[in-house]
Amino acid sequence: TNEWQRFTTTQTANGTNEFPRIRYNGVGSLYAYGAQFEQQSYATSYIPTSVGRVTRLGETANNAGGAGVFNSEEGVLYAEIAALADDLTFREIALSDGTSNNTVELRFTNNSNDIQAIVRAIDGAYSVAFGSNAYTITSFNKIAFSYKANDFNFWINGVKVATGTSGNTPIGISELAFDDGNGNNPFFGKTKNVKAFKRALTDAELYLLTVTQYQ
Repeated sequence: TNEWQRFTTTQTANGTNEFPRIRYNGVGSLYAYGAQFEQQSYATSYIPTSVGRVTRLGETANNAGGAGVFNSEEGVLYAEIAALADDLTFREIALSDGTSNNTVELRFTNNSNDIQAIVRAIDGAYSVAFGSNAYTITSFNKIAFSYKANDFNFWINGVKVATGTSGNTPIGISELAFDDGNGNNPFFGKTKNVKAFKRALTDAELYLLTVTQYQ
């Protein structure tokens, strides 16, 4: 086409020297740019280099709010995310008090294609825990978790996956982090959108927020 396109291929090396090959059988010109070898089993975004290998630095969320920005009593944690691989590791995004005792979390778990929404209140124990393995975590999913005392709703791609009418909310939420709130289980993945709402949204609002046709 007349637009730039990205192509990826996975090959097994059969010698000591390997070279990328591009073959074009069409009429006209072919422009190729940004060839990149990856050591992992998945492709990442382009890193300009001149010589040698480069290791990508993890992106971090700094100054992501404060106690006055978040609402511990009610709200919604929303993310449009994908895992880099379904490799049975925890990858988490959390609203927290800087520890893993009081959190609202969205996470991929150590089970295949498992997406969870959990609340930990006061002592780090689960107050609420929802999960679904009906979605492919390496594809982008729109995930929303609405929390309010005794009123919890978990939505993925326009579908209410779970609801709960019993449970406490955390205390003292003061930050958003790409981990479990305590620096563990960092989120290694792709992120299109992350939002924290200060009020619990209605089902109609959660549907519009997560329905895939609005991508």
